[in-house]
Amino acid sequence: MVQGFLSVLIIWITIFVTAYIYFDNRMEPRVSVAKIDLKQGEVVIPRSWDGHYYVHGSINGYPIKFLVDTGASVVSVGTEFARIANLPKGKPASFATAGGVVQGEMVFDQIIEAGGIEINGLHVSVGLHGDLALLGQNFLRKIDVIQANDTMTLRIRAE
Repeated sequence: MVQGFLSVLIIWITIFVTAYIYFDNRMEPRVSVAKIDLKQGEVVIPRSWDGHYYVHGSINGYPIKFLVDTGASVVSVGTEFARIANLPKGKPASFATAGGVVQGEMVFDQIIEAGGIEINGLHVSVGLHGDLALLGQNFLRKIDVIQANDTMTLRIRAE
């Protein structure tokens, strides 16, 4: 009887562990593969399962994944990324976020690239937690952003 109980217990534990790993993996936001067509001057980003748009990019050549955040004023990164990417010391600043006021720094004159589109001379706020960066309005207002049919298109403006 004890051996039968242990067998059933092991089966249930295996089922729960498998389900946990599956759902934990599915719940993690995924950076969708953007269709990059720089000849046309655009990047098409499919919507992630969580309703947001993610794109690979870099700051001063250091790779990072961006959450496209039309509500963020500036490109924002975490302190750990800033350290790894050797961002220079910035000017102390306070940032109003959905979670309250956060203390951090504003770093000036950085090179931001998202999906192959590069813009020079932007400010970057440092003070977020985690390994995800926000692609804010100081980047987005320099390009055309079109959202339709579960895709977001970032398009270089014709000059």
